[in-house]
Amino acid sequence: MSSSAALALIAVALVTAIAALLVLARARQSARLDQLLAETARAREASESVDRRFDEFRRSVEERVRGVERSLSEGQKGLTEHLGESGKLMKDVGEQMGRVFEASQKIEQLAGNVTRLEDLLKPPKLRGTLGETFLEQALAQVLPASCWKMQYRFPDGVTVDAAVFVGERCVSVDSKFPLDNYRRAHEAADESERKKALRDFQGDVRRHVEAIRAKYIRPECGTYDFALMYVPAEAVYCELAGDGEEGALADYAIERRVVPVSPRLLYAYLATVAMGLRGLELQESARDVQEKLADLTRLWERVENPFEKVGAHLSNAQKQYEEATRAVGRFGARLEGIAEGAAERLETETPDLPSLVPPT
Repeated sequence: MSSSAALALIAVALVTAIAALLVLARARQSARLDQLLAETARAREASESVDRRFDEFRRSVEERVRGVERSLSEGQKGLTEHLGESGKLMKDVGEQMGRVFEASQKIEQLAGNVTRLEDLLKPPKLRGTLGETFLEQALAQVLPASCWKMQYRFPDGVTVDAAVFVGERCVSVDSKFPLDNYRRAHEAADESERKKALRDFQGDVRRHVEAIRAKYIRPECGTYDFALMYVPAEAVYCELAGDGEEGALADYAIERRVVPVSPRLLYAYLATVAMGLRGLELQESARDVQEKLADLTRLWERVENPFEKVGAHLSNAQKQYEEATRAVGRFGARLEGIAEGAAERLETETPDLPSLVPPT
């Protein structure tokens, strides 16, 4: 093969290669163009989707803005109303604070009065007078005036604070107010001092119980075989009724026929006595009614015999009246028969009467 033919083959191969490259390049360009067109279409669709989403977002933002504006407007209106109500509330609070201030002043004044009252309760004699006053008020509220008496004097001159009359006997009531050692026991900071004050308080109560038993339980003088120890303070009574180291003081008192009572228990006891007194009144009324019935029975016995005699006389008179009625009936029948016979006879046997000649 000659060099020219080789060159021609090379040229043809080159042309063929170039043509193939051109075809390949054109095919690649066409594929890229299709890809670009597809991507452009997708970009356009994405842009349209973004536009739609943007419009939706804009509308949503506008709606939210309008909602926020409405909320702000309503909130401003509510805030205005709330501020008005807050103003009224502040005014009411100011008035209430003024009332609280006045009440605090009254409480402070009352505290001062209570302090003065505690100072008044320090003298034992004044405490005794106060206890007697409370006792008198309790008796006056529950019992009739004829059923109790303050400062009741026994035949030997011993005087008890009060006596409650039940039937033919009375119940002695003595007021005791052991406050000093009770207060010391509750105000003591040291436990040993508190125990010592409690022992002193128990000793005071025992002495009061023994004094009441010795002086005011007098069956020979018309009292019952027990007495009441009136404790004007509920707190003191609770201490007295509570269990101590040596047992309850109330049990100690009851064993000696002395019954401790607080204001509430005294009221309950007096209410029971009042019911008993009403029962006695009913019994007395029943006794009076029974006596009157006995008098009526005796009067009836006096009236019964004459009444029976009157009944017998009336019965005899009735019988005689009935017999007289029958006799009058028979007499009337006979009289009627006689009258009828006479009439018939006159009709049948009438004589001829001569004519009367007038005188010449």
